[in-house]
Amino acid sequence: MAELEVAKHGKNVIHLMTKKEHKVSHRIREIVIEIAIIVFAVTMSIWLHGLSEHHHQQQEVRTFLIGLKSDLAEDAASLAGIKEGYRGFDANYAYLASLDPDKQPDWAKFRTAYAGFDSNWFFIPTRSRYDGFLMSGKLTNIEDQKLLAAILNLYQSLLPQIQTSEGGWLTRQRKLRDYRDDKLEADDDLAHYRFLTAPKAKRLVGQMQTSPQLYERYQAYIDQSRQIIKTVDALYPDQAGRKAN
Repeated sequence: MAELEVAKHGKNVIHLMTKKEHKVSHRIREIVIEIAIIVFAVTMSIWLHGLSEHHHQQQEVRTFLIGLKSDLAEDAASLAGIKEGYRGFDANYAYLASLDPDKQPDWAKFRTAYAGFDSNWFFIPTRSRYDGFLMSGKLTNIEDQKLLAAILNLYQSLLPQIQTSEGGWLTRQRKLRDYRDDKLEADDDLAHYRFLTAPKAKRLVGQMQTSPQLYERYQAYIDQSRQIIKTVDALYPDQAGRKAN
């Protein structure tokens, strides 16, 4: 529509420039009016296009944030389970570290504990939605700067911190496994018991206790996720409590 108006008034300008029946001053005045109309039409067209584009961007942001809220709720629940899993690992390794080489264990309890010797559990966040929005360059379309900073902090700072702490735990577990594979000469309960009660193995098993830092980093991620969810609910109250696909 704006293009038609511009074309129409553009033709009027050309016509006025070639019109001879009016004085030059009259023609100039009419030309100025026509040019003003053209400028106004172009300006309105640009403004309306920008308004439409902004609306579209904010609809995309809304869809993203509502979906992200669902992802973070799942991640927070997963982390709560992982924290409990590590407490179970701690209890298991504490029992194995306490074994006395001069005493016979409760063999049933020992077998159960030893069965968890190789167990581990690591946090794998649901981040495909975030990565896709980030790579598309649309993340900065989030107008709430505090919310944007919180999301970036979650994925760019808190998540790498968790992965670093988990990596330290995994390194210790691998060191213990490698030592076992090097020293274990048989594959029966007694051989496993003798291996675990040897001095170096007891020291390595004792080092398997989860650091408080990892628990703190898990909780920081959970807290940040819940705060983001709360903010998104405040932005879109009609979607609060709903799950996104």
